[in-house]
Amino acid sequence: MAKRKKYIWGIIVACIAAGLYIFSISKSAYTGFDSEAGQIMQVITADMKHERTISWKTATVGSPGSLEIRVKHAKDSTIVKAEATDLPVYNGGKPYTLYTAHAANLSPGTEYEYRISTGKRQSEWKAFKTETESTAFKALIFGDSQSVDYKEWANTAQKAWGAYPDAAFFTIMGDLVDNGQDDYQWNAWFDGAAKLFAAMPIAPVMGNHEAYNLDWKMAVPNYYLSLFSVPANGPAGLERYAYSYDYGDVHFIVLNTQAEELRSWYPDFLKQQQKWLEKDLSQTQKKWKVVLMHRGIWKNPFNGPLDEIGNMFAPVFDTHHVDLVLTGHVHSYARTAALKNSRRDPAGTIYITTGRSGEKIWDKSPRKPMDEVYYNPIDMPNYLVLEASQAALKVAAFKQNGDLIDQTEIKK
Repeated sequence: MAKRKKYIWGIIVACIAAGLYIFSISKSAYTGFDSEAGQIMQVITADMKHERTISWKTATVGSPGSLEIRVKHAKDSTIVKAEATDLPVYNGGKPYTLYTAHAANLSPGTEYEYRISTGKRQSEWKAFKTETESTAFKALIFGDSQSVDYKEWANTAQKAWGAYPDAAFFTIMGDLVDNGQDDYQWNAWFDGAAKLFAAMPIAPVMGNHEAYNLDWKMAVPNYYLSLFSVPANGPAGLERYAYSYDYGDVHFIVLNTQAEELRSWYPDFLKQQQKWLEKDLSQTQKKWKVVLMHRGIWKNPFNGPLDEIGNMFAPVFDTHHVDLVLTGHVHSYARTAALKNSRRDPAGTIYITTGRSGEKIWDKSPRKPMDEVYYNPIDMPNYLVLEASQAALKVAAFKQNGDLIDQTEIKK
């Protein structure tokens, strides 16, 4: 009888241990949904010296949220009330709330700590540093991150951040996910680079895959638009589709090239952006001008003529002396010569397609006649590093393992 009781007790203990193990796996598999920290993300602002935008996602619906921020190790802190937004729900999915808080009146070049609260739950203190008065900085640039399980995206993000922990912010050149209404993919994308999102701001670029519904038909990208509280300085009615921001002595302009997907809702989608782009570029006093957009400017096959996007934007780039245009979409890396009026010109614009940071490859990605360097990252994903100063803009492309693909320098 004693042996029988001991045997039964052993089974009970084993079951409890197994239950705790399963619970821990379930919890870690859904980082941020019901955890204390949430899916924390810093988002670029128009003035990174004095502002910071932080958002987080939770399954807790209806609870108040707030951001607490202080100078590192200071006793006094400031509480910023967060705005709560219900994220779109598709195909009977689980509802989530996105909390967004905007901290202002910060001091340049200062180390801060922040933590977020939702209801009674509170995260640990996390750190960031505001933009300094210096014009020198680095930024990480990722090509399309769309994937099946986002393991490669996670590896690319971790490798890049590990190699350049001093980067000020990062951008992804569109097609962040494979389907803009698939909640699983957004969650996997978040979780793949959760520490990176919490550590430095993202400057997102919308791709065509953000504008697809679950039936793979074109749709207004409401999930993307709800998720990223980017600067509201874009064209009237398209504020979160296109925007601009400054960092150091660089003026960045984020354009949206998804006219094909969104024309039914926005017939003048590109024209509205063109007018805004001309005004935006004419007002900046920064030395360097860099454009970020998903699609390139040439027809496919890439035999020279500009497509609709190119005819709309390239003359503006030429007129206002844009130094660098970064694009995605074709999942290969390519760098053109400096071009103006579709011809080689040392005073023109260099166009770089940024490759892929996820697992999706395109083995037939074409090389353009105007490319000085071309590389299709079939073997592994890649990332880029932009290094800016008053003296030069430097861009280097690396394989996921750190091997150099290409580098270039722009001076003027």
